[in-house]
Amino acid sequence: MRVVIYTSRAKRSFSTSEFSDLRDVAASKNHSLNITGLLLFDGNRFIQALEGDAAAVQVVMDRIEKDPRHDSITYFDTIETNYRQFNWWATEYQNVSDSLNGKEFLERVKKHVADVKSDSIKAAFIGFAALSLRRRLQA
Repeated sequence: MRVVIYTSRAKRSFSTSEFSDLRDVAASKNHSLNITGLLLFDGNRFIQALEGDAAAVQVVMDRIEKDPRHDSITYFDTIETNYRQFNWWATEYQNVSDSLNGKEFLERVKKHVADVKSDSIKAAFIGFAALSLRRRLQA
C-alpha cells in the first residue's frame, strides 16, 4: 500500500459547483481504483493524500500531473504501509472569498485526520489548514 501526499496551486479560482464537479469525478475514479484519501482545497491551493495499490496511485498522480488546473505540484511525502490511513475518500472546500469560516475549515480538517495513525500525515493536513487560516487573517 502506498500513500502519496502532494500540494499544488490552482491555476485559476474554482466556484463551489466547479469544485463539487471535480470532487465527484475524482471520487468516482478513485473508487474504481480502490483509492482512498483526503483532498483539501482552500480556494488557492490543494493538498491531497492518495492511498492504495502503488500502481493505482501512480495512475492517479499521472493524471493529476497532466491536469491543466494544477500548477507547482510538490510532493510532500510518499509512505509505504501495510494498512490504510484513510478508510474513505473525503474532500473539504474552503471558499477563498469567505474569510469568516477559516477556523471552521481548520476544525473540519482536524476531524478528518483524527483517526489517521501517521503523525506526519496529520501534521501535513492540519498545517495546510492552519496556514490557510493565517493567510486569511492577514489579508
